Amino acid sequence: MSASVWSSLLLAAALVGVALACAVPLSRYMVSVMEGHPRGAARALVPVERGLFRLMGVRADDAMGWKRFLVSLLLFTAVCLIALTALLMGQGVLPANPEQMPGLPFDTAFNLAASFVTNTDWQPVAGETHLSYFSQAVGLAVQNFLSPAVGIAVGFALMRGIAARATGKVGNFFADVLRAVLYVLLPLSLVLALVGAAEGIPQTFQGYETVQLVEPVTVDAEGNVVAADDPAAVQEVTETVVPLGPQASQVAIKQLGTNGGGFNGANSASALENPTPLTNFLQCLAMPLIPFALILAFGRMVADRRQGRALMAAVLLLLGVGIVAAVCAEAQATPQLAADGAVYVGGTGQSAGNMEGKEVRIGIGASALWTAMTGAIANGSSNASLEGMTPVGVTVPLVLIGLGEVVGGGAGTGLAGLLGFTVLTVFIASLMVGRSPQYLGKKIGPAEMRMATVMVVAPALVILAGAAVLTLVPEGARAAGQPGAFGFSELLYAATSAGGNNGSALGGLDANVPLVNGVLAVEMLAGRLVPVAAALALAGSLAAREPQASGVASLSTASPLFVILLLVIIVLVGALTLLPALALGPLAEQFTGAF
Repeated sequence: MSASVWSSLLLAAALVGVALACAVPLSRYMVSVMEGHPRGAARALVPVERGLFRLMGVRADDAMGWKRFLVSLLLFTAVCLIALTALLMGQGVLPANPEQMPGLPFDTAFNLAASFVTNTDWQPVAGETHLSYFSQAVGLAVQNFLSPAVGIAVGFALMRGIAARATGKVGNFFADVLRAVLYVLLPLSLVLALVGAAEGIPQTFQGYETVQLVEPVTVDAEGNVVAADDPAAVQEVTETVVPLGPQASQVAIKQLGTNGGGFNGANSASALENPTPLTNFLQCLAMPLIPFALILAFGRMVADRRQGRALMAAVLLLLGVGIVAAVCAEAQATPQLAADGAVYVGGTGQSAGNMEGKEVRIGIGASALWTAMTGAIANGSSNASLEGMTPVGVTVPLVLIGLGEVVGGGAGTGLAGLLGFTVLTVFIASLMVGRSPQYLGKKIGPAEMRMATVMVVAPALVILAGAAVLTLVPEGARAAGQPGAFGFSELLYAATSAGGNNGSALGGLDANVPLVNGVLAVEMLAGRLVPVAAALALAGSLAAREPQASGVASLSTASPLFVILLLVIIVLVGALTLLPALALGPLAEQFTGAF
């Protein structure tokens, strides 16, 4: 491997190491505040919490069973979905709209609302050209706080269910959401937003500004930049519009909340959202911070920190493979760029490898690292064009998303998905050695297995169903930017991103058409709510069971052997789900050289 690859992998190792180092104290802090025992400086927010509880009519000690918890979650999601859809459709008559953006059509508004309510943040339209400041700040940014808070509530409900002693209770949904926002998401976002604003990310309600270009450019009739002496040149452009707005605040929570939706269409490839190397590092660091902390928090909640470390080991191994594959793939030139050796693509004096679709100021390594991280963490943000990635570079996030939010995943829902695979592994491994299936003293019976199976299989079924509809219906097929294997990859990626609640996309897809909006909206809702319902049912079932003492013959779920078994189950399920589809898309591109 070249020096540039090694330096990129060193950067990745440093970022993951810093994320882990920060996740350890954050896990302790999250357990204390989510369980109603804030310590240190967090105690200053206790009066605020009590006041909000009184205002909402919520009693934090009113623990719910899983059914009441689920009904509360579904009603809360429905209210958010309806309110955000109405806001987006009516933004033309609402305040804070200096650019006079009109209201969105129903299919676009519903897709966008379903996306942000489900923590997917898929965006069928670019924010700076279609959304008002009010829609961005009051609509999308608010959901960027609420949707991860709902996920964190689900994660803690499942942890309580595993740790409970025959209580049947999993916590209070509204108390969990409030605490997640007040004690975790708001303080972290405030710090990251202040750093971002200091580094140059706009944070204002001032209207867009028109500025003079340092160097004018010439464009053709379709708006493509061409040489000044090109016969197709029709106009010289000497000025451009700079979109402003409250960007720093939204960028912070989009990264910390595993959301990913950008204020601008270019997302974190935009110099407005990601202007410096420091912001690039901190935004990439923010993605895994809360998911990693929740995995470690699980060990604290069940009073056995080895359990959290075992799950973290599995996550890091899968993430490491994805990062290495993405970096190595993008460090290699495409056949067209290499031109049989006629073009130099080394790393001396220039960025090495495939620079297509990447910002020169960010480079190959940081772009590949971000791409792998965003696929693993269910964060749809990007600092490079996925369409410009090599087939292997596209396959990495596709696989990480398709595994079902287990490689870190979304805030709370990622931990839930990982625990679903863990229960499945416990059941299979116990049967292989003739032992009664138990996980942390809780017997795993038919009811638990049904719920764990739904958690594992539902995202895959949603993804494949969505991909089938988009591919077979003519309107969906026409939305693909290109025919053949790459066009199929665009549709497959869209279906995978929506069903996996990720939100990233290949740039060539015409996403804002009614069929695509409708199919992906249904995918996002089903991909979020079905596994969440199964996770809460599993939590309730385990919470009703009395833990049994583990004997010397009990299966150890904190051993290296169990970690290997867990990885095998995850990879097998992922391979059975995705391999046939991958063979028709990115793998076909790779082996035919058609990219």
